[in-house]
Amino acid sequence: MRWGVREQRLREALVEIGARLYARGLVSANDGNLSVRVDAERFLITPRGRSKGHLRPEDLVVIDPEGRVVRPGRGGAMPSSEWPMHLEAYRQRPDIGAVLHAHPPFTVALTVAGVTFPSEILPEVVMTVGKVPTARLAVPSSEDDALAIREWIREHDAVLLPHHGVVTVGRTLEEAWVRMERIEYAAKVYLLSRALGEARSLPPEFLKALASAG
Repeated sequence: MRWGVREQRLREALVEIGARLYARGLVSANDGNLSVRVDAERFLITPRGRSKGHLRPEDLVVIDPEGRVVRPGRGGAMPSSEWPMHLEAYRQRPDIGAVLHAHPPFTVALTVAGVTFPSEILPEVVMTVGKVPTARLAVPSSEDDALAIREWIREHDAVLLPHHGVVTVGRTLEEAWVRMERIEYAAKVYLLSRALGEARSLPPEFLKALASAG
């Protein structure tokens, strides 16, 4: 099957990001889902029930803004069951071009323990991700997930789904990936610092300097 140059590149990039997520342990089994905006009327999204570590470009499904399948993936594959959450993010954020949903273990552990995400312990997180809110508990693979992120994704580039995972968005797949990776790194540093003693946030005056630098 032949695609346009842009779609081909997006398919290859999405497959690569899926492989990164799997290799880094940010998803397991066939968990997680990724999407990218092709144009105003089409989105590429990962297929239902497939490992993100072993995708091919032809596996990806094309859907429209209402979630209707424009082109199924290889073997008639249908879109991830969490497509409503992806489309909700695009509706609320016309500035974004990609949405990632993964299950990074250190970050998910924070939500299971009821710990607020430590947005202000690392300069890189402050400057490139910002505050990371936690949505209400929602039923995975349903409209409930979409409704749960709606109020948060308008103003934030990442949202935690308690007992479930993380959603990050970006202008590009790479930007959404960087945010996902940084969130998990910050959660790991926070938990290690708690094990050693105290997890301290950056001082207020330093946070002001970061805001000025950004």
